[in-house]
Order: sequence, then C-alpha cells, then structure tokens
Amino acid sequence: MLLRDLPSFNTVKVGRRYLRPGDVFETITQSCRMVLIEMSDRSLPLARRGTATLIEHGGTNFVVMTRHQFDLPRGSEVAKEVLETARVASGKGVLSNILLQHCIFETGNPDEEYHDLLLFETAADWKTKHQDQPYFFPLEPLWRGERIKSFLVGNPSLDGVIDAYHENFEPLRPGDINIKRAISDCDFDYSFKSNASYYRRYVNARGRPVADGYSGGAVFSMIGEVGSHAVVLDGIVVRAGRKHVHVIDVDYLLTIIADRRRS
Repeated sequence: MLLRDLPSFNTVKVGRRYLRPGDVFETITQSCRMVLIEMSDRSLPLARRGTATLIEHGGTNFVVMTRHQFDLPRGSEVAKEVLETARVASGKGVLSNILLQHCIFETGNPDEEYHDLLLFETAADWKTKHQDQPYFFPLEPLWRGERIKSFLVGNPSLDGVIDAYHENFEPLRPGDINIKRAISDCDFDYSFKSNASYYRRYVNARGRPVADGYSGGAVFSMIGEVGSHAVVLDGIVVRAGRKHVHVIDVDYLLTIIADRRRS
C-alpha cells in the first residue's frame, strides 16, 4: 500500500504531527533544504552545494550536511568559513537562510562512511528568517521492522534552479530563487552487507536521470498498518547514484549528539 492508496480520512503520524495522506509529502520535503555557499567572487554570489536535512532532538534543532559538499578532507577540522558562508535555504520564492552556529563532527575514524556527516546547531534567531515553515524532524532510533515504502528527498541539480538568481543579482536586495525539491520512491536493500557502521543501502524504484545534489538529503519510510501508519526518518544521504542510494542511519546521529552532550 502507498500513501496515495490511503483513504483521505486516514491520518499518518509524521514526527509529532498527525496528517492527512495528501499532506505528508509536503511536510517531509520541508525537512530537506537546498544548500548554497557564498562565493568571494561577487559576480557569482552563490553556488549550489546539494541538500541539508533538518532534525530536532532534546529541544535542540540541527542541520545535517556532509563534508564532501564543502570539499572538506576527512580528518580535518571544520573551518569557521563554512559557518560564515553556508546558506541553508528556508524560503519559498525568496531566498532566506537558516542561521547556523557551532558544528559537531568526527575527527577520528576517517575510513568510516559516517565520518562524512556534519551536524550544525541552529542559531537562536533563525525563526525570524524563514518563509515556508521549515520542519525539524524529531530524531528517533532506527526503525527495525518492515517498511511499506521508502522515499528519497533532496534538491537535485536541475537546470534553471539558480539561473534567475544569478541573472538578476543585485547586492543588498533579496533574490528570487526557483527551489526545486524532489521526492522519489526507493526500497530498503535487505541484501546489502557492509562492514561500515550505520551504513545502509536503498534501491531506486526507477533509474533517475539526475543524481547530483542529493548528498545531505534524507530517506524516509512509511511503516505500520492501516489505521496506525507513520513516516519515520531512516538516515542521511552520503552517496546517491542512478540505481542505489547510501545513507548513514539515524542511530549514528543519536550517538554523536549524546557523545557531545556528555563531553
């Protein structure tokens, strides 16, 4: 059974919200935002850097991205420049920004896939900047049961997304940007085996012509039975191709946040 097959009077639990089936996709795409970076060359003020996923745990909001979106070597510190130049788009139509502060990241285990993830805590005043209700998805342990269907969410590199912004750029004036979020079906790959920790693979339901731009995005899954369906967050995308999507699962995010709070 898919979301479109559910009667309109049913509700689906999405994080802490209970939604009609027709509202589910809009809500989970609000948790995945386009990432841009401010360039030193003012003739090309912003460049694209894939996707960021918004999560919440223990009353704190985080934005999750990857090292390779910023060309950061494994094992390196996260430079202050990343905090100052990264722009996580929160607007629909008008480019606005979720403000970031300090970053949580791994310095050890550079051979592990999870080393690629960066967790940024949001600044206290980000709520004054948004336009279309960013949804920070509540973080819960990885669902260990069966999945009815999974969904890849991100901001793929499509022609025309940022072109109008570059063409009409004026300093000190808010810019119009055509943000295109995408959601596509995928399935948990139960046959996938790996020695890498927290590393999961999904199979695209259909081959996708565009793969770039999904890093930092997310895979969600629908679980449960009729009358008690829910959508859960499975993990953060670190690799995406035409056939497969690889993620670091949510258990890693819970671990690194807990370690940070103990330190």
